[in-house]
Amino acid sequence: MNVYAYYNYRKYLQDYYDYRKSVQRYFSYRSFAKKAGYSSSGFYLDLIRGRKSLTPQMLPKFIAALGLNEKEGRYFTLMVDFTHATTAASKQAIFDQMSALLPSAIKSLTKSQQEYYSKWYYVAAREALSVLKINEKNIQELALFLNPKITLPQAKQTIQLLRSLGLIEIGEDGFFHSENKAIFSGSEIAPLFVHEFQKQMIDLGKNALDHYSTERRNVSCMTMSVSPEGLERIISKIDLFRKEIVDIIRSDEGEAMVCQMNIQFFPLSKEKMALPPETEEDEK
Repeated sequence: MNVYAYYNYRKYLQDYYDYRKSVQRYFSYRSFAKKAGYSSSGFYLDLIRGRKSLTPQMLPKFIAALGLNEKEGRYFTLMVDFTHATTAASKQAIFDQMSALLPSAIKSLTKSQQEYYSKWYYVAAREALSVLKINEKNIQELALFLNPKITLPQAKQTIQLLRSLGLIEIGEDGFFHSENKAIFSGSEIAPLFVHEFQKQMIDLGKNALDHYSTERRNVSCMTMSVSPEGLERIISKIDLFRKEIVDIIRSDEGEAMVCQMNIQFFPLSKEKMALPPETEEDEK
């Protein structure tokens, strides 16, 4: 498994376990625990689910148990720090160190990701090219088509960027077409710049409440109390729903507009920790 394709060590550990289990039937949390020198077979699952965190004291044994070489081990250590970092500034500083260790091909890909997700309209414009017939002569139509509209210089710069990234090309009909090429690779996209993109889209979602009727949008809220098990089930359902939407998009024809779907599910409180059962001594 390519450790450089990850930015969150919990996700890496989850995929590592799934991969090892698929190729080695008898691989288990217990067998890994024995190799890494700790006793609790449930600790690995606690790490994946965010209930516990890797400490600096445990890192060397984990790196050895994962079979990482020296450079990969340095990257994994930074990935742990990155996952645990709580401020944007500290995340950026650690991310810069991680980027320096990336193989050249992935480093170039990461730079492309950062550019592509830096403005909401880069992504929207690429999708709009499936609706409009745009070439060098009528880029103004693209600028006016997006909502909110962008300027002509912004539209021209967008086309230039998408072409440089290999995400669009001029077809035989003389118009720009989106290439079926993903801008990301591995298990997740670098989180720092995607988070900024998501913030931009959330802001556009807030504006949509005032600018579109209920027939043109669907925005709803639900506040609930859930157990840890219920939380996991809801997140799994959301992932499944997203996959179903992707299936609809792939089979869709006759596109007429570009839409954005934001799915938000997040805590509004701290987690109440389960108390240990009372002992006979406590009862006295």
